[in-house]
Amino acid sequence: MFRYCNCFFVVFLLICPVFAQPDLLQKVGNTIVDTGSKFYRFEKFELDSDDGKRYYRIIVAIPKTETQEKTGYSVIYMLDGNAVMAALNDELFSHLKMPLPVIVALGYQTELRFDVVSRAFDYTPALLDDSKPIDERGRTGGGADLFAKFIESKIKPKVESLVQINKQHQIIWGHSYGGLFVLNTLFRHPEMFQNYIAVEPSFWWENGAILKIEQRFAEQIVEQGVEMKERNLAVFVGRSIPLPQLPTEHSASIRRSVPPNTAKDFVKRLEPLLKTVTFQAFEGLNHGAMLPASLEPALKLYQ
Repeated sequence: MFRYCNCFFVVFLLICPVFAQPDLLQKVGNTIVDTGSKFYRFEKFELDSDDGKRYYRIIVAIPKTETQEKTGYSVIYMLDGNAVMAALNDELFSHLKMPLPVIVALGYQTELRFDVVSRAFDYTPALLDDSKPIDERGRTGGGADLFAKFIESKIKPKVESLVQINKQHQIIWGHSYGGLFVLNTLFRHPEMFQNYIAVEPSFWWENGAILKIEQRFAEQIVEQGVEMKERNLAVFVGRSIPLPQLPTEHSASIRRSVPPNTAKDFVKRLEPLLKTVTFQAFEGLNHGAMLPASLEPALKLYQ
């Protein structure tokens, strides 16, 4: 079933100037982990990547109220965990239904909201021609499959040692490059999660590499009869906001290399393959503003 929602959030329009272009040098500062919450208690652990080049800080928000489900809590894994924890608050949590989900913020060991080098590698997919993607800023990509394996083998077991998880109700959320990771995981590792939320996915990356991966995925469904009818996908996009100022005209042309309706057409193609496909366009919100604006709708979507 395809669902289309046209969303307008006044409160987020008020903060648009702040988030018009994500400040990659902005520090996390105090978060709800520091100030405390009426709804959640927090556990924290740190891990290093298998090659020792990336350093993760994982924050697990565990509901203070007991779940009534014998199977355990629903769980939502959220990429860019530093920025996510800086945006979450009790006002947002008060709008959610009970029982609350466990929230796992997948962040990095930095004072900044974004580790741009690490996320560029972890969140972007390997290319079908096995070439090594390096962007114009010299950041290496292509590690999404490795990071998915790391989540499955290292992060999930640690989370599940802290709180009982319903393994039939797991969600993954990501914004921008994180949205690419969400889609790549759906296509290449669909067994990892039941629900996928991609916010402003960077369809333009490597000239639409994720769309080529989608095509192979669709062919696999047809040829091998892979069952995906228990998987749900949501794609959230901002609308009516001009492109942010980019470092070079080349960057701008790459982002314009995919048509404006790419996201909407993308979800329509996937509708026959999945259980549900949801598309939400947020009026008046640009790329950066979509990160905080999408958190509440994402947490509510699969409750």
